[in-house]
Amino acid sequence: MQTFKTSVMQILKMKISAIMGLLVLLSIMGCKKWVDGAPQPLQVDEGKVFSTEQGFREALNAVYLQMGSATLYGKDLTMGVLSLAGRSFDSVNVNKAGQLYYQAATFNFTDPVVKNYSTEVWNKMYLAIANLDNLLINTEAKKDIFTGNNYNKVKGEALALRAYLHFDLLRLFASADLQDQGIPYVTTINPNPTPAGTVEQTLNACLTDLNAADALLSSDDLTTSQITRWAVKGLLARLYLYKGDKVEAGKNALAVINSNKFALSFNTNSDLFFTKESLFKLNIYANNYYANYKAVFAAPCFIGLSASSQTALYGSTNIDYRKSFIDAATGSASGTPLLPKKFTVTSSNIFPMIRLTEMYYVLAECASDVTTGLGYLNQVRAARNLTTPLTAVNVPDAAALEAEIMNEYRKEFIGEGQMFFYYKRKRTPFTALPFYPKTPPVTGVAYLPLVPVASYVFVKPE
Repeated sequence: MQTFKTSVMQILKMKISAIMGLLVLLSIMGCKKWVDGAPQPLQVDEGKVFSTEQGFREALNAVYLQMGSATLYGKDLTMGVLSLAGRSFDSVNVNKAGQLYYQAATFNFTDPVVKNYSTEVWNKMYLAIANLDNLLINTEAKKDIFTGNNYNKVKGEALALRAYLHFDLLRLFASADLQDQGIPYVTTINPNPTPAGTVEQTLNACLTDLNAADALLSSDDLTTSQITRWAVKGLLARLYLYKGDKVEAGKNALAVINSNKFALSFNTNSDLFFTKESLFKLNIYANNYYANYKAVFAAPCFIGLSASSQTALYGSTNIDYRKSFIDAATGSASGTPLLPKKFTVTSSNIFPMIRLTEMYYVLAECASDVTTGLGYLNQVRAARNLTTPLTAVNVPDAAALEAEIMNEYRKEFIGEGQMFFYYKRKRTPFTALPFYPKTPPVTGVAYLPLVPVASYVFVKPE
């Protein structure tokens, strides 16, 4: 049976063959746009790439490589724009950071530079979706060429990726209210634009793809550099929580934890992405990870977290493994700004997309009582060297538990782009965001203003 595990060198070789096979098929698409605001899609040359099982793997790897671009998850949908919009950093000077990062930090999504970036995200993600749609069409047309379980693996992986990309497009470009307008959920290559449904309809379309993927993918596949069944369950937990269905969110999160295929990493602070806890991580070798994080945290941007803000979040001691920062410019542990060391250690060239700790946080939020919720939080905290558990004494009620969950998200996912989505899902008032100006001002506390038209919704292309 042909295997689908891929080495680093194979990924790099596949980038060349797959990307070279991407053709603009304007002649068959006519002049209409396939989705409003996006250019004509790129598709893989079916006659060559889809003639073998390996060709399908190359086409899937091409999508992963698209996702790893600097515009998307290789930089700006993780450590860059979305971390600024998630208020992860307080050292953000417009003269150093530049318009895109500064305006993202102030939630000025109508700024022309941010709108241009939004258009690029919209286009690139829908182009990746178009490649997945074309792959899925060919998977059905050429089902007979697959051996063993490879048909199920390819189809399940493509469906899961399609849902992943649509879900993040929805969280970026639509409100969190279920009856508001969502985004087009594109499942075919068609010359006519796909209309946008409601947010709830878009979420349901994601769920349809994810549940189909869940049924196709094997529970024994632990290849975390690709989407597997366990990553699908993690994404289902994330999506159901966004939708407000705590029962299904908790069910899927618990399935991941109870599978005993993943475990929290104890007694280690050498890898601050805790990559062994990843359910799905993105390899971005060819997209120059080192240059990407330097472009955010080093000259000329110098984005980071000041020493006082670092202490306010993690405490005054260095017990918590996650409180590990270095100066972006000098590499020393002092100075401003301070860069989370997770970006410079053994986890380089990968980025975690779905992590085991999120499943514990989902269960804490879905718990029926404070004691149960604290139990899930304390398991993560113990793995991060916080051996004194939280109790009802310092977390007496549901509101206090919610505050602790938010703090755990902030500490665990700093620089990963998750906080923007958290604040949006929780309908967090802008005045409650970190580094919001206080009146009267507090000495030694960093502030970042927000524009009067602040919104959690990025602007769709016109």
